[in-house]
Amino acid sequence: MYYAYKYRLKPSDAHREELDRHRDICRQLYNHTRYRLNEYQDEHGELPSMTTLRSELPDLKKWWDGLSDV
Repeated sequence: MYYAYKYRLKPSDAHREELDRHRDICRQLYNHTRYRLNEYQDEHGELPSMTTLRSELPDLKKWWDGLSDV
């Protein structure tokens, strides 16, 4: 039999703010990646490979300070 344990988090206000900040950064990165996918598809007529998208991350981390925190 498989048991799935559930735990309730009760973060402090400081931890809650940090979790919200991380969630916001992940949301912004997701939206940026969707934008880049659409932009690339409009220019080239096809979707880029995952390698192409992953190769942009190091430059994006240098440009966007908060991204390396996540």
